[in-house]
Amino acid sequence: MDVTYSTNAWGMVAAHCCGANNVNYAYYIATGEDKTAIKEIAEAGFESIEMFDGNLLAYEEKIDSLKELLEQYRLGFRAVYSAANFIYDEILEEEYGKIMRTARIAQKLGVRHLVLGGGAIRQDGIQESDYRKLGKALDEISRRAEDIGLTTSFHPHMGSLVESPGQLDRVMEHTGVWLCPDCGHVFLGGGNPYQITEKYLERIKYFHLKGVNENGVFCALDQGEIDFGPILKLLKGCKRKIELAVECDANSSEPGQDARATARYLAEHGMK
Repeated sequence: MDVTYSTNAWGMVAAHCCGANNVNYAYYIATGEDKTAIKEIAEAGFESIEMFDGNLLAYEEKIDSLKELLEQYRLGFRAVYSAANFIYDEILEEEYGKIMRTARIAQKLGVRHLVLGGGAIRQDGIQESDYRKLGKALDEISRRAEDIGLTTSFHPHMGSLVESPGQLDRVMEHTGVWLCPDCGHVFLGGGNPYQITEKYLERIKYFHLKGVNENGVFCALDQGEIDFGPILKLLKGCKRKIELAVECDANSSEPGQDARATARYLAEHGMK
């Protein structure tokens, strides 16, 4: 099944403990064991993984060990996810450095996609200039990542300055970066995942499939409130290939079971 599955479903989704006082440690970590995640993703029938920047940075001095683990289970490594504030001028180059440090490790492992979330919300609220700052920063990272062979996409995210469809429109006006819609975050932000996908179809190369249930909790694709059938049909009908990834974000104590259920769901919708 040529669909990527994120390792962030194993363990809790956390942030590095030093991130509060050092921007160079401001990254996501999935607390589960990478070997277990990789093994169960392969057993579910997926062909590649996506990983958080924090998990990947742990292999900076031992890249071969991750490469061997992926080869053992015949999995590719397709994407890495990172995030930053992007609106504070003083720390911007530090954030660029952290992201590109991750990107260079990823490039050595054959990763093709860099997915970026972020855009901080100020203590006194969002300023209109923040959308321009975010857009400019995304373009700069995209340029730097392209120089080493990675395609950059922006991922709207709850808790950032891009939650709602209107906020997404604002930032997309200020950047040429690709868009990675995340169905779960779009839904929680008050948007219709199908409509957002249709509107921005020509700006999508990489796409996050994520279920969300009636309680607002992320879940396997077959368990939530989102009907993925029309979305998958729309994506498959695009003349340009759009690569798909599934995220379940530590939603249960049985991530391997969820991966298998999601694989069956995708197969039922023609994703074999």
